[in-house]
Amino acid sequence: MRELWQFRDVLAAFVARQLRVRYKQAVVGAGWVLLQPLASAAIFALFLGRYAHVKSEGTPYLLFALGGTAAWGYFSGAATTGSESLVANQNLLRKIYFPREILPLTAVVSGLVDLAIGLGVLVIVTFLYGISPTVAWVALPLPVLILAAFASAFALGLSSLNIYYRDVRYVLPFLIQFGLFASPIAYPLSAIPASWRNAYAILNPVGGAVDAVRRIVIHGDWPNPVTAFGALGWSLCLAVLTYALFKRLERGFSDRV
Repeated sequence: MRELWQFRDVLAAFVARQLRVRYKQAVVGAGWVLLQPLASAAIFALFLGRYAHVKSEGTPYLLFALGGTAAWGYFSGAATTGSESLVANQNLLRKIYFPREILPLTAVVSGLVDLAIGLGVLVIVTFLYGISPTVAWVALPLPVLILAAFASAFALGLSSLNIYYRDVRYVLPFLIQFGLFASPIAYPLSAIPASWRNAYAILNPVGGAVDAVRRIVIHGDWPNPVTAFGALGWSLCLAVLTYALFKRLERGFSDRV
């Protein structure tokens, strides 16, 4: 960790490079960050909210879905890009030395910019629906931290395994698709049976984070301390475990790539 701190400027340079490359040749550019969660939320609102009548905790379904898609868009993007980061930059692994964990963490850190924009869109839409901010909004960094920690665990673990087993790139889309339906993105956390709702939100930190975002921004309430801090603790635990796995497998990266 001390070495990672010493190379923080390298991490910053990689983050800046990734942000430039991501939208360099895109016509809409960073506007995709705005369009993606809005488009996803609109589709959910049309088919699930209007036709399937999925419950939305008493709020407009578009606003409800946007609270989920903004968080999910960050996690899925950071986890996918981070998991492919070592293989995608294999030439760098052979040529120069730097802490290898910088590559998957670059996806996690750069994705925070997109998350900030997505949450900004959510805030603007809440204003359009006449919802005013409350003091509970000061807790918004909590679900962001949950998502970042869980995305880091996901990226560190799968990126290291992807060096040794290229099957990861085929399993990853399935995991992301499964996670979308297994997380309360299009449905509320209250749809989960109460007997194991807390355990579900903790073991699936995305669920705990999405529920916290909706409580804070849409409902103006404080997040559930059991699910929010439980999800944060579990995410940090997973991040430590996958970081240990990463460092253990790191010694063979150069030979495998």
